[in-house]
Amino acid sequence: MYSTIRQRTLLGCAALITGFVIWSAQGAAPNTLIALGDQQWAAGQLELAQKTFEHAVKAEPRSVDAHMKLAGLQLSRQEFKACIETYQRAIGLDANNARAWLGLGFAYLHTGQNDLSLAALEEAIRIDPGNQEKLAPVLAKLGTP
Repeated sequence: MYSTIRQRTLLGCAALITGFVIWSAQGAAPNTLIALGDQQWAAGQLELAQKTFEHAVKAEPRSVDAHMKLAGLQLSRQEFKACIETYQRAIGLDANNARAWLGLGFAYLHTGQNDLSLAALEEAIRIDPGNQEKLAPVLAKLGTP
């Protein structure tokens, strides 16, 4: 019984501390929020990390880094529609971001939009030819030699 009470108390304290950290970080610079989100992601606090990255995007809508972190987390959580939109916003801010094109390509691939996936991956290769070799197996599955 005591272990259950202690466990619930510890969880409650953790939730309060986390809430305070997010509340106090809302006025923080996007880099601070991104660092906090990275820590939360590494600790497996995915919901919290996503909210933190969303706050970073709101704090600085032109931050490619904030969009990329949010999109990467969304992709890892298999929130494909949301991550497609976020990667598209990142590309709108920096059309030469090969990583954004890669993420977009894989998100399209997971949603069965193979033509869009291929186009995005080819753009990632155009920007950074070093991606060609890494993407060869994926491109072969999409029917491109």
